[in-house]
Amino acid sequence: MAGLPNRTWQSVTLDIDKTAEYSGQDIDRTSDLCDLTHDCSGVLVFVPTIDSGTISLLVQRDSTITTVPVALHYRQTSDNATALQATTSSAGGYVFHFQLDGIRYFRIYSSVNQTADRTYYVRGTV
Repeated sequence: MAGLPNRTWQSVTLDIDKTAEYSGQDIDRTSDLCDLTHDCSGVLVFVPTIDSGTISLLVQRDSTITTVPVALHYRQTSDNATALQATTSSAGGYVFHFQLDGIRYFRIYSSVNQTADRTYYVRGTV
């Protein structure tokens, strides 16, 4: 897993006071839209201290703020079913690698409402 050339970590904010950007958005659980600037095979996500819960990604096909994102799943080899690609439940303080397979736009999603703004850091991988 290599980092992309000339790329640094970028911040992504989960702002619990902002106005919803797409239909059905839970602002206490969903970050701003992240643009990795090009399609990536994966993304490293630095998860700060949070109000517990699991972290997953909601992906978008474009950069339109009002586009409703969808949950990122992976195919399980054991039974050909799919499952949500997510971390285990915790209070944060770790880095996780999500497999993207050509995704550029996404939002970070927490399974639990956050009681304060959170800043995540992300970096695309090849």
